[in-house]
Amino acid sequence: MVLVLSVLAVLAGACSSAPEVASTIDMEDNFFDREVTRIAEGEAVRFRNRGVVPHNAIDVDGAWSTGEAVGGERFDLMEPEEEVVVTFDEPGVYRFYCSLHAPPDGASGMAATLVVGDVDFQAAADDAPEEQVTEWTGVSRRVPQEHPTIQNAVDAADPGDLVLIAPAPETPEHLADDGRYVYKEQVDIATPYLTIRGTDRNAVIIDGEHERPIGINTVAADGVAVENLTVRNTTGNGIYWTEVRGYRGSYLTSINNAIYGIYAFDSTDGLFEHSYASGSKDAGFYVGQCDPCDAVLTDVIAENNGMGYSGTNASEVFIVDSVWRHNVSGIVPNTLDSQRLPPFGRVTIAGNLIHDNDSREAPALSLQWSAFGNGVLLTGGMDTLVTRNRIVNHERSAVTVGPNLSRNFWMSGGNVVTDNVIEGSGYADLVLAGPALTGNCFDGNTPSRTVPGALETTAGCGPDAVAGAQAAPADPDRGAFRTPSRYHLAPTLSFVGLVAESEFGLQPVNDYRDTPHPPDQAPLPGGVDAPVVPAVEVFAGFGLDLDDIEVPDAPAELVVDRASAPLVAGVPFGMGGFSTLFAVLGWLAPFALFVSWVALALLDLARRDDLGVGATVAWTAGVLVVPFLGAPAYLLAGGASLPRWLRWVSVVGATMVLGVLLGGAAVLGGLL
Repeated sequence: MVLVLSVLAVLAGACSSAPEVASTIDMEDNFFDREVTRIAEGEAVRFRNRGVVPHNAIDVDGAWSTGEAVGGERFDLMEPEEEVVVTFDEPGVYRFYCSLHAPPDGASGMAATLVVGDVDFQAAADDAPEEQVTEWTGVSRRVPQEHPTIQNAVDAADPGDLVLIAPAPETPEHLADDGRYVYKEQVDIATPYLTIRGTDRNAVIIDGEHERPIGINTVAADGVAVENLTVRNTTGNGIYWTEVRGYRGSYLTSINNAIYGIYAFDSTDGLFEHSYASGSKDAGFYVGQCDPCDAVLTDVIAENNGMGYSGTNASEVFIVDSVWRHNVSGIVPNTLDSQRLPPFGRVTIAGNLIHDNDSREAPALSLQWSAFGNGVLLTGGMDTLVTRNRIVNHERSAVTVGPNLSRNFWMSGGNVVTDNVIEGSGYADLVLAGPALTGNCFDGNTPSRTVPGALETTAGCGPDAVAGAQAAPADPDRGAFRTPSRYHLAPTLSFVGLVAESEFGLQPVNDYRDTPHPPDQAPLPGGVDAPVVPAVEVFAGFGLDLDDIEVPDAPAELVVDRASAPLVAGVPFGMGGFSTLFAVLGWLAPFALFVSWVALALLDLARRDDLGVGATVAWTAGVLVVPFLGAPAYLLAGGASLPRWLRWVSVVGATMVLGVLLGGAAVLGGLL
């Protein structure tokens, strides 16, 4: 079969030389936007990454891939906003998949079909669901004693079996560059209700060798538990579940997996526990696109990642009793249009030790850099509870509640932040960035500085405030006192400055492969002899009692050492030139302009003797009550005695200059 490829890889906005295309297939996070695409012979398809993480498109039969099409390798990834155009001259049905988010057969996950020419095609009917298996079958598939590879054992296993993995044989083919003996394979799991267990968490290692995209890849296989092993050095995800009901990751170690460490997507009823993740550019732990997720993260450690936790469009999640340290940012539930089910909501963050998440040495994607320096960052979400955490040493903030700009503009509302112990925040301990929806409240957090000021007074919570996972409908229980506006625009504009830093190449560039390896981690109690339990009814069986969670103690080695940055009307100085620039242009400059207009108008009104008392009072009231409209209206149309050129330069000219500066800053910062 001859397949002729005509290819052009371009960045968004530079498409003038691209061949004419019949159809565009957008790569979202983590799905193709069209399940079936039909084109005629000789027509072209544009693959466009509109997500915020890398993707690719690979034909399951090996005929083509977006990587090979541009002269690269089969599994090469397309970065966000990158495009590849492929022309197909040969009729046929091409099933394709993303190597980070689907199995190689394209049977599930991020996969779709391209039909070229007048050929018969009917989408396959969905398979009947597997019967649920709640107990171990008693069968153990041993690697390498009975099966030479983990994949061989997985393929031989039946639902309910245990795949028990000993350390890799000490043979040359298993020897890694660092002298460890490892399994050099990607494990794809399609059989439900398996338990994948290492005999030694620190010695059973699956190594991607910086060539394979995933370590353990569970797609559309319910009830799979993975325990007591290490996955490292993949080009994408360490340990991954997608499209499943029931999953559990226990006593896992993820080291230097490029994008995500331990990751559940489009899945429900899950648990990550007693696990460690470091060296991932997006997030060490990730739960995404689920509502309800019915997921719990407990007793996990995330360090040296872009984000410790990221949860895009993930609702009904508990993040408790864990450690988040030395990441670019700590815990970041967020809303994006690149995934389904926006916005996120009903997340509970409680009892965590969150410190020093302002690392300039951890690897990070550009989007992760925009969250730099925050312990907890809620962007564009609803009804989340942040309570009884210890949050220390962050260049920006301990807790920020704010909006997120994706294709839509998502504001936050109904979030409750109470009873946290906060120290060492450079910008502010508590931030309510605007614009914001109603219902966000803060109480009992002992902050030393908030933006806006006195936030716990102007946006305080009542004693019966409700929010979070599995809670009653959110209610801040504010009481009678409310101020007209309780958010501040300056921190939002300051965040835009971090986006601009990334656009200008000022973000630190750190290779995920260079992240230091951790010491040995605690093993699964009982090891080989621990009970074998498929991941069924995981959430219901966890038994979380939020009332039992307390603020964690501070480790003896934790020293509070972040100094407060100087602020002027909420605008930070000394935290990066772009952060200051955007906040000045978007916040201080308009008010400076307003003050100058009001001053000119009032000065002129005071000097005029041709106006009656009524007209003077009316214009003065208009200038003061409706300042951004009243003062310019008076100066331009109210008969002001000031020179005409001064009035037009002050109002029209200054407004145009500010508009040009803001527009230029938005373009340079990558917002337009």
